[in-house]
Amino acid sequence: MKNHLILKKTPFLFSTYFSSSIGSIVKYIQPLASSMCIQRIDSGVPYDSNIYLVTGDRNMLVDTGSGKGHDRVVAGIRSVLGDARLDMIVLTHCHYDHVGGLGMLMEEFGCPAYAGQYDAPYVRMAERRHILSDVFGGVVSPVEISDLSDGDVIDLGSRSFRVIWTPGHTEGGICLYDEVAGALISGDTLFDNGVGRTDFPGGSMKDLRRSIESLSNIDIRELYPGHGNICENYGPAMMAGIKTLVGM
Repeated sequence: MKNHLILKKTPFLFSTYFSSSIGSIVKYIQPLASSMCIQRIDSGVPYDSNIYLVTGDRNMLVDTGSGKGHDRVVAGIRSVLGDARLDMIVLTHCHYDHVGGLGMLMEEFGCPAYAGQYDAPYVRMAERRHILSDVFGGVVSPVEISDLSDGDVIDLGSRSFRVIWTPGHTEGGICLYDEVAGALISGDTLFDNGVGRTDFPGGSMKDLRRSIESLSNIDIRELYPGHGNICENYGPAMMAGIKTLVGM
């Protein structure tokens, strides 16, 4: 994989509902530093994933939604970036409500895309069973994306995100962790009050428990999940409740 934004590192951690609100295009702005923030872009599609635009010296989009709200998503991204470029798209996992819009957004912004190494093949092959496109009544086409491995670092200049492999909801789900801010973009592994389902193809409660155990060992102060509410004041008590929920 040749891209100056991705730094290959040694492994860091072995870690892995459908709801979304409709409102203004830019739903949420949370500063992480004077030169970087995470903003939620609303697609207007009720079941879509949360879509996060991380802006700084370089700019990253995390997840794309289903693509059914493509024009609205593009307008939201452009309203934030202005003349700045979108440098990359990162997928937290391979499900349709997170990846369906990928091809159109790559074409729109001319940027590369990445996913965890065990989910990326499903996106490249448009493998309907694991992507769940039929469940959502959607259609997917093969998209060329690159692999991310556990421990890779995404360098955005003023901040970086470490890739944490979090199987359980899917085989190749990942979280993105900003160690300085204690911010975790968690996909469908971890929500403010729950965890992702494990009854889809590639899901495993055993793996999910291992992922939650690993995530419990890092300092999470801000949680940006794949659906539902953002939590600005995440803490050990909330993680303890999650561990109880999954029988740990």
